[in-house]
Amino acid sequence: MKQTYTKYLFYFLILLTPVVAVEANEPPKAAHKPPILTTTAIIEVYNQDQFQGIVLIERGKAPFGKAIPGGKVEYGETVENAVRREMMEEVNLELKDLRQFHVYSDPSRDFRHHSVEVAHLAKAFNLPAAGDDAAKAFVVKLEDIPWKELAFDHAQVLHDYLDYRNGNASASMIKP
Repeated sequence: MKQTYTKYLFYFLILLTPVVAVEANEPPKAAHKPPILTTTAIIEVYNQDQFQGIVLIERGKAPFGKAIPGGKVEYGETVENAVRREMMEEVNLELKDLRQFHVYSDPSRDFRHHSVEVAHLAKAFNLPAAGDDAAKAFVVKLEDIPWKELAFDHAQVLHDYLDYRNGNASASMIKP
């Protein structure tokens, strides 16, 4: 019995060898690399009930330029908690009336890596103060947005925001 078992095991291994050899000659597949999840907030600043403008930052790290404040979602963190944390770290603002606006996922939106941005709308009743990787934080009137100085795809994000603010409700969640 033992000889028969050994004989069949031997044949099985001989038959398996070409399969293993073929797989060993294939080029290794690239490891799965998911996009980086980020979040931003278009923060409308109010002085009592009077709209003053939106918060932008001057980035203190490359890529330089002006941007909507935001950052990465940490592992184990919800997007909602991440946007609140990032706004406290980057512009020292507590967000009111926070709501999700749109998701931006074009792989070329950030030349450094593929990132998916969950954009939010929120209100604040104080002025921003720069922190974290923001060199400056400031309020800009909508008519004074520095379009050509915006980093990433933030010009597109702000155009969508202005469309939404001007009554185009479908701009908040663009159909895929």
